[in-house]
Amino acid sequence: MKFEVIFVLPYITKILKLIIYILTFTLFIIGCSNSKKNLIIVENDFEINLTELDSVRENLRGFWILEKNLESNEIIWLEFTNKMNSTSWETIFYNKENEKTKTYEYRTCAPIVELMEFNGKTIIEFISLFGRDTVEIEQLTKTKLKISGKTYLKHKGHDFLKNLEIEQSKNV
Repeated sequence: MKFEVIFVLPYITKILKLIIYILTFTLFIIGCSNSKKNLIIVENDFEINLTELDSVRENLRGFWILEKNLESNEIIWLEFTNKMNSTSWETIFYNKENEKTKTYEYRTCAPIVELMEFNGKTIIEFISLFGRDTVEIEQLTKTKLKISGKTYLKHKGHDFLKNLEIEQSKNV
């Protein structure tokens, strides 16, 4: 009986080590695939006063991703420049290949977005080849935008996209 326990003990320790390695690797993979890691997090997130267009414009500027679709490769880019209340609603399709090739794909028929105040409410007017539509900004914080019942979260943008933003700003 003692002979069997001594003989099995080295295998049990090897199996336990293997289980520990697998668990560590699994936790590492889960940590790396966190879809919220690229979101902007603010300690004291607060609602922006929607009656101040300058503040609304400044807080809308940047990258956004649909909350229900955090795993998506579609990032919305709003680039308000020169204190103008209009920009294009760029939908950028991002993947790791973009970093290698230094190119990105986006919709060429992006609507123009006009930020304005109407009847005491701040609205966004979308103007495209297909017509125009207006939506009220339901909520805007430093990290969240809610329009038409859809919630967008502020995205850090990827390094490659941030460089595009800087180049775009210089050209305007």
